[in-house]
This record gives sequence, structure tokens and C-alpha cells, in this order.
Amino acid sequence: MEAQVPEEELLKAVDEDPHDVDAKLRLATYLRKDNNPAKALPVLKGALEIDPNNPEIHLQLGLCWAMSMLENVPTIELWGKDIDEEDIFENALESLETASELDPELTAAYNAMGRLYVIRFREEEAIEMFRQSLQVDPAQLDILEELQELTGRPVWNLLDKETYMGEEEDI
Repeated sequence: MEAQVPEEELLKAVDEDPHDVDAKLRLATYLRKDNNPAKALPVLKGALEIDPNNPEIHLQLGLCWAMSMLENVPTIELWGKDIDEEDIFENALESLETASELDPELTAAYNAMGRLYVIRFREEEAIEMFRQSLQVDPAQLDILEELQELTGRPVWNLLDKETYMGEEEDI
């Protein structure tokens, strides 16, 4: 496992090369995971100016916006002010949709959208996002469990035939 890089080192890397998108992404991801999405957003927006078609940037933007909803943290704690949940949802969804359009195999974007839809009681859309994610990677046990819990039905009844995992192999 990689040792965690202190924020100062990440800031230094960005300062040394302001056009290094990877350095900006590392810094923004660190800030987001350190519960500082308000500090991560400007870093991500700067990265987006350099590389607007980078799906990882859009994913991280979406995760920053969605953080208070997905982790059930009051917006005042994360942003220093109250932000309307509808605005958070729309901003997160827009970024996550863009990420999934730019990289249709980015399961993290589908999973985050699915979880946002669950929170908003939009079960059909949540199920569709989880299905899309599982079509890319059917081995995501946590998503399989979430989908089964959401529907109350065995997962193999919900997935497309290409994703079906219940058939036995001929011996």
C-alpha cells in the first residue's frame, strides 16, 4: 500500500508544474478524502481547464459534490455553509454523467450515481446505474449486494444475460 503523501508535498508538486493534471488530481483526491471538498473543487476546476475530457477529473468533481449526501455529513461541516441538497445532487449528477460518458467503463461513476439515486428514492434509476456498473465489472460484490437489497430479488434475475452469473459450467 502506498504511503500517504502529506498535503504540503502535493501542493509543492502542483506549484512546480501547474499544468500537471495528475498532480492536481492527487491533491484534489487527498483533499476530498480529508473532508475538504471546498478546497478540492478549485484544484479540480483548474485541472479541468487543462484537460476538459479527463473522466477522472469529472468523477472527482462529482464525488466532491456528492460527499455530503453519500456520507451523510452536514454541508456546513464540509463547505462552511449550507448548500441546497438539490443543487448538490444536480452538480454531482452532472459531473458523474460526464465522467461515465467520457469513460463508459468507469464503474465508480455509475456506482456513485446509483447511490445518489437511492438517497433520492429514485429506485429505478439507481437499479439502472448499478446494472450498468455490473455490466462493466460483474465481480463487484458490494454492488451486487446493494442491488439485491434495493430490489429484494436475487441479483441474477435483474442482470442482463451477458452479466448473468448463475449458470454452471459444463465439466
